[in-house]
Amino acid sequence: MKIRIATLFKTLMTKLSSSLKRFPETIILATLTVSVLVYVNHMHGYMTVSQAEALQRVSMALALGIPVALCISTLFERIAPPKALSKALAYTGTVAGLALYYIFFLKDFEMVTMTRYIALNVALYLVFTFIPYFYKRENYELYVIKLFTSFFVAYLYSAVLFLGLAAMLFTVDALFALEVSEKLYFDIWLVVAGIFAPAYFLADIPQHREEVHLDYFPKVLKVLLLYILMPLLIAYSAILYVYFAKIVITRQWPDGMVSHLVLWYSFISILVLFFVYQIRRANQWVGIFVRYFPRLIIPLLAMMFVSMGIRINAYGITENRYFVLATGLWVTGGFIYHMLKKNVRSSLLPVSLALVAVLAVTGPWSAYGISRMSQNRRFERILMEYDMIRNGGIVKPAGDLADEDKREISAIIRYFNSYHSLDDLKYLPEGFTAENMEELFGFEYNHGRWQSNGRDYFYYHMAENENLLDIGDFDYFADFSVYGQSGLVDGEGPLSVSYLYESGEFKILKEGQEIYTAILPNIASELCGALDEDTELTADEMSYQDEREGLEVLYVFKNINGWKDTLSGRLEMESADFYVFIKLT
Repeated sequence: MKIRIATLFKTLMTKLSSSLKRFPETIILATLTVSVLVYVNHMHGYMTVSQAEALQRVSMALALGIPVALCISTLFERIAPPKALSKALAYTGTVAGLALYYIFFLKDFEMVTMTRYIALNVALYLVFTFIPYFYKRENYELYVIKLFTSFFVAYLYSAVLFLGLAAMLFTVDALFALEVSEKLYFDIWLVVAGIFAPAYFLADIPQHREEVHLDYFPKVLKVLLLYILMPLLIAYSAILYVYFAKIVITRQWPDGMVSHLVLWYSFISILVLFFVYQIRRANQWVGIFVRYFPRLIIPLLAMMFVSMGIRINAYGITENRYFVLATGLWVTGGFIYHMLKKNVRSSLLPVSLALVAVLAVTGPWSAYGISRMSQNRRFERILMEYDMIRNGGIVKPAGDLADEDKREISAIIRYFNSYHSLDDLKYLPEGFTAENMEELFGFEYNHGRWQSNGRDYFYYHMAENENLLDIGDFDYFADFSVYGQSGLVDGEGPLSVSYLYESGEFKILKEGQEIYTAILPNIASELCGALDEDTELTADEMSYQDEREGLEVLYVFKNINGWKDTLSGRLEMESADFYVFIKLT
């Protein structure tokens, strides 16, 4: 047993050493990323929000360098031997590129920043997979399957390792009362998932000249694809065809949900087609699937495009619709390629997907540029319909606008405020806010459904060293927690206090008679509106005093969180813990 454990440990060390020798830059970047995240994990309470976000953006830039380093390493493996100067220039350019990306393209965590970041990551990892096999090298699908299974095994081992280390830490903490910080558990996960797992995975990547043969195809994956996923896709296709027949009979075109259902189904389908393509000659069932399934799915994709066209015609193009449309076109192109080409070069699929991902987030044809242009045209069309454009600006309409057009204008303004800038919306005056709506358009701003888009999350809490409070000469005290429910606290004397979540009313009753009422969200809004970006505050900063005839009430919030509409400034309290002190005068 000891020999076996020693052998396993030696194998593990050999793998980690191998990945470090082959991909040193990648391991270094992964280690730096984890180090920054560990630092943020421990120092978060001692930093301002802007400082914490700056470090998180640094970690994102470092993480983006991981696929870049992988691409450079695999590319130089094809150039034998690579020149030292070429490698030095490549990695110097990488460092400079990451620094510039951090400065110009990682300024926040908004939709544009995050979708661009995700798309570039996807594109770079795809490039990493096809560099060794581009353009005419065979068995690319098997190489990807090898990467996929190695990745799965690496993170399965990592999960087991994390659970084991966490269990050991918990046991030591419980037995010896060490009061270990909970942050250590997250540190362990970061190290295991961010350093160990990538290093273990990279050790199993085939060498450049190493061939991956058909007999490698994992039996478990083969069963999953051939006898579970493929029959499910056929059954799902039948359901969609029945729905398609219903549309033809009733002549009621589908809503936007159908586009997403068909898109995900078609995306999974082309992935399955990609994985099973190399065994089409060895298995008759796979051969039939590869030959006929692309023809089966094309009419369903046509239905998806019709549904998307209806939505775009009604509401214009947004980033979400652009991404759905771009992915749908790529999937359709992939299926048409399988239909027309007898011997498919599967490496063209990830190459084209990487190209689509990059084009979708860069340049004037990107999702952002096209969406801004589409919504501006929509806005201009409504304004022109009511003759509201004069000398390049907006004039108040002579009559009342239709309710639908009011909602449309508010939705367009909310879209630009949420995802871009109001400066990008043509005809709006400089410095426009929601308070100017009625003056400029003749109607109030319609908030619509209050989603997380267009809102900033806020959270404030009292510093730990502020536990000693001066209660003065108050007569009564109550401790309240508001988490989406109403509450009642009965005092020993004639007083009782209650909170009604639906209306936000905080009440004080004396012998059953109401003597005080306040709207707690309004108090929270007034209190939080004056606070800065620091989340850890003093007791004075977290206090609010209200005086009424014969009554003084002091609120001391231990913590409070919620959402703030970035356009109107309106606050919505989500939850709060607070003390309330009452004095009868």
